[in-house]
Amino acid sequence: KNNTANNSNSYTHYEKDPRLKRSFWGIDYTPTGAQLEYGCGVTQDDVIEDLKLLHQLTPRLRLYGLDCDQGHFVMNGMKMLNIDLGVIITIWVDGNATTYERQYNAFWKLLDDFGADHITGVSVGNEALYRKEIDPEELIDRIRDIKSKLKKRNYDHIPVYTTDIRSLPDLMPEEDQVLDNVHPFFAGVTVDQAPAWTWNYFKKVVIIPTIRLAKSKGLDDAKVKPALISEVGWPTAPASRAYQGAVPSLKNLEKLLFSFVCQSNEKGVPYYWFEFKDAPWKNATFGEPREAFWGLFDKDRRLKLSRMPDC
Repeated sequence: KNNTANNSNSYTHYEKDPRLKRSFWGIDYTPTGAQLEYGCGVTQDDVIEDLKLLHQLTPRLRLYGLDCDQGHFVMNGMKMLNIDLGVIITIWVDGNATTYERQYNAFWKLLDDFGADHITGVSVGNEALYRKEIDPEELIDRIRDIKSKLKKRNYDHIPVYTTDIRSLPDLMPEEDQVLDNVHPFFAGVTVDQAPAWTWNYFKKVVIIPTIRLAKSKGLDDAKVKPALISEVGWPTAPASRAYQGAVPSLKNLEKLLFSFVCQSNEKGVPYYWFEFKDAPWKNATFGEPREAFWGLFDKDRRLKLSRMPDC
């Protein structure tokens, strides 16, 4: 699978897809075969094919974990393609200390091997509080630990945070940024209402409380933590699994893309689109067929729509 790895020339020369525009602020990305419980299977070549497309869509990626060497493949793939993407690294947090230790060690190894030039942030967990898999105190300890170790290595310019809006009053003083996954689909709104609902939710639930908290602690405006939407998107299937007014379909994905992406860029609302490609493994893991179909591409990297936002 990896026998072409020594011929870097074949990597840097590839056909660009005229349908793809670099319009997305950021994109959430999980390589295929990056789940330990399914035996990994992710390859460098596969990640390189993903990166060729991702690089044509966005300057920023957000990863969900570090199992199966995915961080290594992404950093190395960028080097081989000679491209520059900023990457949020998530150290996955669940109820299991072994999971954390494994990912934690992988993170420091990634820094040792590749440095921090491409790392735009470190998220300690993704919605672990929401899933009630850790309590805020322990999560704060982990955030502090990562921050102090980064500082020792002279990497204290890297923002550290979690991806969660729960326990904000406790968390915010510890975080360098505030990240929240904002899903109009699971709010049950129609796709026509989705952009306004998302911007409004982000303002009311994330931005305003963040500013209020900063003020209550006597912080000046410069110390107000930047906030961003770490996930927003729309599933394309199964059509039978609507949630109130929210209906999974290709048409609705297209509607949201064309009413949200360029408009958010214009408003200065930072977001990561969820997600790069379909994830069939999620149906098996979560028993929820909708979870498998949020990709801009299908599982075989075929673009689902004939066009992408252009701005």
